[in-house]
Amino acid sequence: MLARFENAAAAMSEMRRHQEQVANNLANASTTGYKKDRIFSEALNERLTKDGSPRSDRRLQQANDLSGGSLEDTGNPLDVALGDEGFFVTQPEGGGAERYTRAGHFVVGSQGTLRTPEGRQVMGEGGPIQIPAEEGGEINISEGGRITAGGNEVGALRVATFENPEQLERVDGASFVAGDAQPQPAETPVVVQGKVEASNVDPVAELTNMIEVQRQFEAQQKTIRTTDGVLGRATQSLGGM
Repeated sequence: MLARFENAAAAMSEMRRHQEQVANNLANASTTGYKKDRIFSEALNERLTKDGSPRSDRRLQQANDLSGGSLEDTGNPLDVALGDEGFFVTQPEGGGAERYTRAGHFVVGSQGTLRTPEGRQVMGEGGPIQIPAEEGGEINISEGGRITAGGNEVGALRVATFENPEQLERVDGASFVAGDAQPQPAETPVVVQGKVEASNVDPVAELTNMIEVQRQFEAQQKTIRTTDGVLGRATQSLGGM
């Protein structure tokens, strides 16, 4: 009987994590370049207790869904998207671990450094990309990621790929760190100027998931209440004997 409580409580804990994951995906449905989270559980060492109740050791795993989002036109020459695999490479001011992102909404800082809206430097093949103010003129970014300003080349976007991108660890929003994964330069990057990649979150699907998880949570609550009632009646019966 107590195993029912334990199993229901464990299931409710998993569902709470699922709800948090779904809520986070929904909150980032409009975040440029965001890749949704997925959570799945593994049942290990499945067995029966002495009274025949099923037991198992359960482990939650979280994974990034790296499927592509749609490309949206912005008309901004500093907005870029990747038409193929890979990630743009950025780095916090002053150094630190490189971050990898599909969010290609960039701006030029006060010192001419190409940056993310959060202030991270956009890395090129030779380091942070600088767009000198004196160059002026139209900014063009080729399919290969080469940047020209006023007809002069000022840098080339660094695009990294990973043999196992699932190993990337999310830092925040749409940015990741490599973790145990090893970045490699993209051989033939496909950079699209004037577009950004939208989040790959489907709000309707996530809302459906949220409703389904809530129903399962309520079913487990009912199981606990029913079991508690049975135990309460049994205790009263024994007490009256």
